[in-house]
Amino acid sequence: MKMSPPPLPWLIAAFLVGAVLAISFRVKLAIDQQAASPLQIAASSPVERATLEATFARIDVEARLRAALAASSVSEDLISDNLLTDAEMLITSLPASLLTDDDRARLNQWVYQAQMAILTKSGVEAEFEAAINGLRQIPQHEAGSSAEPSSMARAIADQIEKAKDRFVETRESGDRKTYLIGYGHYKTAEALFQTYNIDIELYKMTVSERIEKSLLLLADVYPSPRLADAEMP
Repeated sequence: MKMSPPPLPWLIAAFLVGAVLAISFRVKLAIDQQAASPLQIAASSPVERATLEATFARIDVEARLRAALAASSVSEDLISDNLLTDAEMLITSLPASLLTDDDRARLNQWVYQAQMAILTKSGVEAEFEAAINGLRQIPQHEAGSSAEPSSMARAIADQIEKAKDRFVETRESGDRKTYLIGYGHYKTAEALFQTYNIDIELYKMTVSERIEKSLLLLADVYPSPRLADAEMP
């Protein structure tokens, strides 16, 4: 008898359980062997899958912006500029179904203004806030809603997984940029959860609780944007 796939809430919950266990590497040094499996997108149609993948890519731009702002806050201006270049590359790679040419031009202009703010050391936080808010407010053009609680839960889980992976990589390399990228993913997951927590909680309390637990663990391993502040097991 063919088994039916598990319902979506349990897929998300199962993923987050794995993420929570994986992030607990401060206690379990065998993190590399316990890493959670990659996120599986349980989409009901090709259109929904495309919407989810585009949403993840768009949120990755926000993560780079937050990483660049964090780098600037600890005087890592060269890394910050490099992260903004990464954000520009991500914007270029976003599908045409997600952004109009005008939207893409506006995003690139906001990134440029953030770069200039770092260069001139003037209004840095305001320019980054404008870029992040602008990115959030630009409408998504393909079919389907990226703001559905299930979609946002999966997007947050994706950011949590990427934050965990970047920390594992930092353990091996000691690279400050990699750490800051992970920090950006963590802060993006945290910001999205603050925005959508009530909707996710109404959608599935268990999912909300596991996201919250994962974020608490990430707060412990990403205490600040400065790599020297992080305790490496």
